[in-house]
Amino acid sequence: MEGSSLNNDKMLVDKLVANEVEAFDALFHKYNEKLYRFAFSLLKNDEDAKEIVQEAFVRIWENRTKIDSSKSFKSFLFKISYNLIISQLRVRLKDAEYRKFLVQFFESESFELDVSIDYETIREKVNQAIDELPAKRKQIFILSREAGLSNKEIAEKLNISVKTVENQIGLSISHIRKRLGKGIIATLLFISIFL
Repeated sequence: MEGSSLNNDKMLVDKLVANEVEAFDALFHKYNEKLYRFAFSLLKNDEDAKEIVQEAFVRIWENRTKIDSSKSFKSFLFKISYNLIISQLRVRLKDAEYRKFLVQFFESESFELDVSIDYETIREKVNQAIDELPAKRKQIFILSREAGLSNKEIAEKLNISVKTVENQIGLSISHIRKRLGKGIIATLLFISIFL
C-alpha cells in the first residue's frame, strides 16, 4: 500500500548503493526531521536527538552497499533508529533526573513498556487501520502519505477544501494511533517517522 513513496525510496536506495550522494541527501531530507522530533520527544535533549539522527544516517552511509533495495528502506531506517534510541535511553537512565522524568512521562501517558520491535508487524497493523477508514478519508490519507501529494494538490484533485483535507488526515492519524495503541516505543517511532 505504500505506492509511489515505496517506489521513490527504492529508486533512491538503488542510487545510494551505487554511491550517489544526491540519493543519500534526498533520503536524509525525507526522514531527518521526523526522526529528530521523535528522538527529542523521548530524550528531551536537543544534542542527543541530533546525535541520533546523525548516527542513524552515518550508519546508512557506511552500510549503503549492503542495503537490499528490494526490501523496505523505512524498515532499515526504523531498525537502526530504534536501536540507537534504546541505547541512548539506557545511557540516559543512569541519570536520576531523567529516570524521574521518564516515570512521570510514562505514568501520564499510560504506557506499557514492551521492547519488542517488528517493523513489518506494525506496518501490517497500520495497513489494517487504513483499510478501516471510511472510503473518502482513506482516499485522502493515501494520496497524502503514500502518493506524497500536498494538501492543496489533494483538495484540487478531489474538489474539496484544504481544511477538509487537513481534518480528514488528522482523523486518519488519530484512528491509526488508537488502533496501534501506545504500548511500545517502536510503535511511537513508526508513527512519528512514517505517518
